[in-house]
Amino acid sequence: MAKQYRVIRKINSMPITANGFGTLDLPRDYDYEAIGLVIRASLQVTVNGTAVRAEAPCQLVPRVEVIADGKNNLYSAPFWHCSLGNVLREITESGARAITPPTNFTVATYAVEANGFVDFATLDGVRPKDSNFRSRGLSLFQLRLTFGAAGDAFVGGTMNYSGTPVVDVYALQCVEETDAQGNYVTSPMALKKVSYQEIALLASNANQQQALPAGNLIRSVLMRTDGSVTAGEPSTTVLNGFQLANGIDVRFNLSGNNMRSLNNGQFGYLTPGYYIADMMRAGGPGTNKLSDLWDVTNAAQPNAIMDVVGGANVKAQLVTTEYILAAAA
Repeated sequence: MAKQYRVIRKINSMPITANGFGTLDLPRDYDYEAIGLVIRASLQVTVNGTAVRAEAPCQLVPRVEVIADGKNNLYSAPFWHCSLGNVLREITESGARAITPPTNFTVATYAVEANGFVDFATLDGVRPKDSNFRSRGLSLFQLRLTFGAAGDAFVGGTMNYSGTPVVDVYALQCVEETDAQGNYVTSPMALKKVSYQEIALLASNANQQQALPAGNLIRSVLMRTDGSVTAGEPSTTVLNGFQLANGIDVRFNLSGNNMRSLNNGQFGYLTPGYYIADMMRAGGPGTNKLSDLWDVTNAAQPNAIMDVVGGANVKAQLVTTEYILAAAA
């Protein structure tokens, strides 16, 4: 009789190269529940800065990408999304240690750390493994990280990396054994995909529109707004209102303040400046169904419609989570 079991293992450590990038080949064997990432670095301040950035040290990895067969981008978002913005894991909400930022911005060397997860499993779903990613049979499966400079974690000053900064990479996998005929008893029924967009908000606009991916099923859009006070810093004074709509089909419509209130009730504490419109979240873990996804497979153009207070350094970042159902699902 076929069965399943879980495997958790380290894959490798990727050295951080200032303003560079690194690519790591991932094992192509079992189903992936998640890929764990840990930024570990020492940041040397040689000239005093003026502040430590709110999400430090997430800035050291401004982009995380997971690519299958060299062409299918399964995940593309900044590190803050898989760390502070990972609402389904409830890292910050539970009080767990998502980040260990520099303790000051004056001349010294500071050890920092940030924990993140690229999740394929639907962690709060009735059956989380419905969207595990099956890697067996791929010709190529890679993690690509874009790296920032040591000074990106600070405002002002002069900083360098000290020692060898790295990103540790590990896998959380589910091994599905086959039956006597060599067939899988169960298989994932959906593919999860995460994509990222950034918009400059140079002026206030009560009807700022951004086209969202069409052709699949949308679970959520997580929005981060920044720059109203300090360039690059998340802010709660940018978003007045948020909608998800496809023509006259309006699926979400709340003010920024009410959106924060809803998010507190759905997920607990969110980092100020983060907002999430989640079509599937009805209750706690184990209660949410893929049948509640927003079906835009035949949509003309789904949009995020925002009422925003703009300015010279103001921008919005949107991270959209989609599902692609298997043909038999």
